[in-house]
Amino acid sequence: MSRTKTLPAQQAAAFRALELVLHIQATGGITTRDLDRRSGLSMADTSWLLHWLRAQFFITTVGGAHIPGPVLEMAARADQHEPLMQQVLDGLRDQIGAALYLARYTDGEIDILQSSHSPTAPPVAVKAPFPETGHASAVGKALLADLDFTARMEHLARYTPVPLTDRTITNPRTLFDTLDRHGPHAAQFDVLEYSDLNVCAAYSLTLPGHDTTCIALALPTHQHHRLVRAAAALSEASTGLLLTRLLTTPTATTPNTPTSDPRLPHTAQASRAIALP
Repeated sequence: MSRTKTLPAQQAAAFRALELVLHIQATGGITTRDLDRRSGLSMADTSWLLHWLRAQFFITTVGGAHIPGPVLEMAARADQHEPLMQQVLDGLRDQIGAALYLARYTDGEIDILQSSHSPTAPPVAVKAPFPETGHASAVGKALLADLDFTARMEHLARYTPVPLTDRTITNPRTLFDTLDRHGPHAAQFDVLEYSDLNVCAAYSLTLPGHDTTCIALALPTHQHHRLVRAAAALSEASTGLLLTRLLTTPTATTPNTPTSDPRLPHTAQASRAIALP
């Protein structure tokens, strides 16, 4: 159902970090040199990843040994997976200043898994059910963008595109051209297409071998000037969200997909396309 794609930089970085985390979990305490030897990464790359993992509270370093930190300890408990993801979403919400939505496409349906909003980051004003408006919402567009042509057409056959505003795209060919215009890892935007009350952006979080998933942000229309900047911030923060998903998603495995730079975001290679339609 999902299209085959090259692994994006954020996912590649998350998988490299996962390799280190799994070694740390298995040993209960390991030095940087031993991690470097076991992972096959350079000492510089290992040190970079360890620094990021400490900053995100995945690990703690005591006496030169790296051990599981608070986040990794929560991830080790199945009953803490949903609270951990909610904690991550709440932190990103406050960092970016926008409501967030984690969504999945499974069995042909759009499903909002978790969301995070606050008085200063209000939720989307729901105009129509998300499962029925995939052609108009950023959530729906990001999920449809990850599907192949047949799956897209099957979805539109079940949920015929209808105009929700004067900017809603209802023609399938035009919609698919919009989804694919900026490449497979670009942000998908909803600029007054679902509603005239919000503007939104979303990114794919789909993991190899798993249901199509995305993360989306929503802003009130009067904050539309913040949309591109907020979308860029969400992209930069997606590595931590991806790593959390890897640690809390059953049977998630590390693909044999190389990346020329296993480092985390804030490099040119780790950036994604940000372009309004």
